Amino acid sequence: MAKDAKKTQKKNSLNEKKKKEVIKKEENKKEIKKEEKEVIVKPKKEKKKFDTAKFDAFLKKIDDNRWPIILFIVGFLLATLIFRCIFWPDRIATLKDGTQPIATLKGKTITADDLYTDMKKYYSVNVFLNKVDDLILTEKYPTNDEMTNEIKSTAENYYTAYEKNYNMTKEAFLSQYGFSSEQDFLDNLMLDYRKNKYYEDYAISLVTDNEIEKYYDKEVFGDVDSKHILVSIKGDDDEDGLSDEEAKKLAKEIIAELDKGTSWDDVVKKYKDQIITEDLGYNAFNASLESAYLKECKDLKVNTYSKSPVLTSYGYHIVYKKAQKDKPKLKDVKDDIIDILAKEKKDSDSNLYYKALINMRTEAELEFTDTKLKEEYQKYTNQYK
Repeated sequence: MAKDAKKTQKKNSLNEKKKKEVIKKEENKKEIKKEEKEVIVKPKKEKKKFDTAKFDAFLKKIDDNRWPIILFIVGFLLATLIFRCIFWPDRIATLKDGTQPIATLKGKTITADDLYTDMKKYYSVNVFLNKVDDLILTEKYPTNDEMTNEIKSTAENYYTAYEKNYNMTKEAFLSQYGFSSEQDFLDNLMLDYRKNKYYEDYAISLVTDNEIEKYYDKEVFGDVDSKHILVSIKGDDDEDGLSDEEAKKLAKEIIAELDKGTSWDDVVKKYKDQIITEDLGYNAFNASLESAYLKECKDLKVNTYSKSPVLTSYGYHIVYKKAQKDKPKLKDVKDDIIDILAKEKKDSDSNLYYKALINMRTEAELEFTDTKLKEEYQKYTNQYK
């Protein structure tokens, strides 16, 4: 058994040796093939000689068909442009060099830089509108000393009020409301001043001659000299005083006393602790008195008094008409009438201010080259139609 085991072990050892020799031979063969492969050099391809004859023929073919080719290229470009306009119609002002125009008005141009520099601070269509309005209004209402002084006075009033009420310095006020400098604030006030000036002029332009004549016939009267007795109504915060009902009742009682023949002066003495009396002198049809009082002055005859209490925001009045001057001529009061009618138009339309500025831009021939901004402006204007 031991001899057989030794024979088997020896045989296995010989087999292992043979295997190693075979593997080594195979590896040597691979190395030789690899080295042979590396020394192989590919032959260089010969360069083709340039065929001038063929190239000349090609150029001649292009020259012979020059116009058809040009027409094809032009047609292709036009088709591309039409396709772009249909499917990509937006025209947006870019900031390649800051000089691209986004809108024009009467020969003036607003560039992308003009708008977007300000939009960095505010980002709103209002910034654009301020640029436009400033260009138009500065030309329409040139700066003068009166305007400058008024703007400075307005600014000082702001500074004083904020310092007094909020203990805020000028610098703090400017910073709080987003002004980069005092000049920025003054420019803002100047623009508002000019806008309101145009608003006034626009409202006046809406007044017609027919409206003026009608108002003159119905509302204008000669200056009236009057006096009155007032029975006050207590306010919401007053503990003492008469209620509306009590004040009206007392006013009627005073009128009844006058109707009995008691003189005006005696009535005043009798009720002096319950009334206020005042001699107003002459007042015109457009005096700064409440409309109910002025109407009573107009309707009463000279040396007569109110037969019913006249209600104003102060309470109930008994008006006495002492005298009246002749009615003024239309030419002498026309401007006053126009101011009154213009104010009525403003009071009756809360959007008239914005309509005025929209009209101003239209008259200035505002046109957009930036389609997105045009769309935003249309949305803005639509809310005031």
